[in-house]
Formats: sequence, C-alpha cells, structure tokens
Amino acid sequence: MCSPLKGQPVGEIHSVSLNRGEPVTFKIPGGKILLEASIKFTIVRQDINVLGQPVGAADRFKVSTRGYMYSVMSSDGEEQIAWHWHPSGSSDVEYPHSHIGTAALNPDGLLKKKHHVRTGRMTFESVVFNMIQWGVTPRNLNFQEILEMNQTVFDKWKSWG
Repeated sequence: MCSPLKGQPVGEIHSVSLNRGEPVTFKIPGGKILLEASIKFTIVRQDINVLGQPVGAADRFKVSTRGYMYSVMSSDGEEQIAWHWHPSGSSDVEYPHSHIGTAALNPDGLLKKKHHVRTGRMTFESVVFNMIQWGVTPRNLNFQEILEMNQTVFDKWKSWG
C-alpha cells in the first residue's frame, strides 16, 4: 500500500508498506518466517547530484528515504530482528538501529530486547539478502546480481550514510 501521490508530490512525505501492511510468509528450513516492511520517502528535485555535478532532465527528481521499519518474525509473530530508522517519530532514538527479538537473545546475554543497536542505513535489499542467508529460497536465480545492482544504484544517489 502506498500513500496517494496526488497534486504536487515533491517535498511531501509519503509511505509505502509491503503487502498492505500485512506480514509476508517465507519458508525456511524447519519452518517459516514473516516479514513486515514499510518505508517513508519524499520526492526531491535536484539540480546537482551528490558529487556537485549538474544533472540532466532524466535525473532531475529522486526519491529520498525519510524512515523505515523492517521486521523479521518467527511463524508465531515473535520478532526475531528489526531494523528501524524513524527520525521524525515519537521516539527520541533518531539514528538507524536494530532490535534483537527475545527469541534470539540469551537471558544472560549482553543485549536486551529494548536495546537500540546502532547501524548504518539499512536498505530493503539488505533485508532480503539477510533473509536469503537465513534460508529463504530466492525466486530468481540472479538474485545476487539484482540485489547488488539495486544496492549500487542506491549507493550512487544516497545523500548520507
């Protein structure tokens, strides 16, 4: 589900959610995992790119991420790991971070469920890559090439982190 892009969409914050906000189920060896994902973004007009070079008409507008929430859960809905960045939310934690779910924590361990583990910016492609590493079978045999290509484009145009 995506917020409507009516009128003048440049500069307004929009959001998109995977599967209309409902978890998506993936098979892994020995069970299933669920994924929820949402991204806040804005459309930005740019006259110069991140390298300070003028841009042509084809590159005049870009999408800029303004926040995200990715959550991988066990089949019973218990959070395993989550990546958040909510700089304009109600939390005072505005930097990109992850949460480790209680199912993945040792009671005597250093990390607790509510700890915010600082991370760099996390792309959806990175979440998908991790899920494949955890046993989700990719639908496309060229998954690594596709993920790397998308990550390269993101890295080329990102404005920070």
